[in-house]
Amino acid sequence: MHIQRLDPAKFESEYGISVQGLYPWEGVVATPFGSAWAVVPPLGSTKHHTHQEGETFFVARGRGVIRVAEDTTEIGSGDVIFLPPFDQHTLTNTSETEDLLFLTVWWEDRKLWADPAAAASTALRAAESVRPERTLVTAAPPTPNGDLHLGHLSGPYLAGDVIARYLRLRGVEARYVFGSDDNQSYVKTNGERLGLGPNEAADFLAGEIEQTLAAAEIELDVFTRPNASPYHRDLVREFFLRLYESGQLVEREAPSPYCPRCEIYLYEAHIRGGCPHCGAMSGGNCCEECCRPNDSIDLIDPVCTHCEGKPEERLFTRLYFPLSRHLETLREFWLQTAMNPRLRSLCEQVAEAGLPDIAVTHPADWGIPVPVEGFEAQRSWVWCEMAPRYLAYAREVCDVAGVPAEEASWERFWKSPEGSVVQCFGSDNGFFYGLLVPAMLKAFDPQIRLPEALVMNEFYRLEGKKFSTSRQHAIWGREMVAEVPADEMRFYLAWSAPEAEGTNFTRAEFDETIEREVRQGFGGWLARLGDKVAARHGGAVPWTGDWTDDHRRFYARIERLSAEIAEGYEPKTFSLQRAARGLAELVREARRFGAAESGWLRVDARGEERRTGVALELLAAKQLAVLSAPLMPVFAAALWRALGYQAPLSEQVFEERPEWVPGGQKIGDLAGSLPARPSGIVGHSGNEATEVVGADFRPSAA
Repeated sequence: MHIQRLDPAKFESEYGISVQGLYPWEGVVATPFGSAWAVVPPLGSTKHHTHQEGETFFVARGRGVIRVAEDTTEIGSGDVIFLPPFDQHTLTNTSETEDLLFLTVWWEDRKLWADPAAAASTALRAAESVRPERTLVTAAPPTPNGDLHLGHLSGPYLAGDVIARYLRLRGVEARYVFGSDDNQSYVKTNGERLGLGPNEAADFLAGEIEQTLAAAEIELDVFTRPNASPYHRDLVREFFLRLYESGQLVEREAPSPYCPRCEIYLYEAHIRGGCPHCGAMSGGNCCEECCRPNDSIDLIDPVCTHCEGKPEERLFTRLYFPLSRHLETLREFWLQTAMNPRLRSLCEQVAEAGLPDIAVTHPADWGIPVPVEGFEAQRSWVWCEMAPRYLAYAREVCDVAGVPAEEASWERFWKSPEGSVVQCFGSDNGFFYGLLVPAMLKAFDPQIRLPEALVMNEFYRLEGKKFSTSRQHAIWGREMVAEVPADEMRFYLAWSAPEAEGTNFTRAEFDETIEREVRQGFGGWLARLGDKVAARHGGAVPWTGDWTDDHRRFYARIERLSAEIAEGYEPKTFSLQRAARGLAELVREARRFGAAESGWLRVDARGEERRTGVALELLAAKQLAVLSAPLMPVFAAALWRALGYQAPLSEQVFEERPEWVPGGQKIGDLAGSLPARPSGIVGHSGNEATEVVGADFRPSAA
């Protein structure tokens, strides 16, 4: 007889609770299932988790609540709960005094993955991801202390544009909006280097940024200037006062760095030193390397960036936002929103270390004055300004969209069930978008619906080194599109996008990739297909005829690749690399298919099969036009017209099952769809931008 007894001495920590493994029982029996006793302490919870095994809970003692996706159910002693594979779940003990004890048994059966119960779970998750009627897409606001180079364009600005274009293709009213971060401390310090006031510097460089965005085919509904916005400053004031009056902001005297030589309080652009968390050189308030916040006073060996002198500590009374009060709100947000593992791990790392109190006012002379008595000489920190900035964006979009006055409100996107928000930003802003901004928005209005997806990118490098204007190590956006079509630049930035890790731009790799994938790949195949249609079918689309097994397989491949490319564009599964490579793979598959089909030219009796083969290649060309539209809009529109469509591509919607290019429709110059290389230089040169800007450009308010 073999007996194992429930023994707390054998407990191990797994999934956030205590477990005692039972089977397989070493030296006794190897079972086809695993099992364990599990104990959830009073008011404790398992972590939210999912796994490929099916699992059954047998509740032996206690009571609690089990949550699967968004469904919650009370459970108690004697209950048996079956969880299909991949159901995300958590179990919470609701008792304040008694342990919740249950036996868990799990096993892997891949047949369950297609079981009706598992299918029902999948359907539930699919229902949660139904697209809203309208989506506000935003990108982190660029600080107007320099123009945009490829490092900036490769990140949130291209991502937001692609997402908005794709959602419109899906029938969503998608609005893309961001604006310059004029009240950043870096605007003032860079203006001083240029001999300009902060307003003059912001106006000039924001204009440069707008021109570069247009040259890169980044299409905005609104590019806002916060200090000129009819809504921004009023919403910042309302936001700040509501937080203060509801007790969400607390007054506190604390030491801060001060430069006695420059007679200035030091934060953000005014100070640098070692990050207290990772040791890397950091500016004030946030480290670009590990993305964790600091309070400037805790920097290692800090220096004033104006005089290079060592600062002293002085006491200042500021207003703070106690982030730790909002941990549960943030945990729920992290469960609900889509984000990559790097951002999710940053959020959990900061939470485990203890959420900090964040100073939201600073003694400064640039920015929006604090609307609280006794703090009028201080300025609202731009990241406290950032949260209401996004509400102002939504309000401005209503004006652009012509929304009736009685319906025009930021709530149209931020509170309505028919609205949603997607935010794009760089990894150096991860703390703010993953923790601070959502917590502040919920503190302002608990009914706010936080973003459905946070799209974060890593750093893009040039020839192995960080882009830097001060070291003249940069390729400017308009400099690049003066030499190559914007679509080629966009394709390569997507191909090499720094989405999961830092990536690198080299001109040699750019030229090689564009020649191989676009000029020879897209262009070569389209040229051969156009010649084929002209020679065999008089320049008109043939009707389909007889089908072979290869035809059926190729049609299925078009469907699968279309779905994979679309998945790369979806906000919750966004991947520019996957989309760009999917487009290239669609062309490779079509080229191989077309080459193989040429064998039927030697068999006179196979004319019906030849027609089907050409029609399928034209269907692939149509899908290339539709699916490249978010990423390569100029090429896509030209190819669409060359395929003979009279209605603009903007009126086309994504087809889950692609429909044929109509038989008999006349085809134009397919190969001519690729945009020609620019013949002259447009805009300003990189050297001119380098002369204008005297400091590293900051991609956002961090």
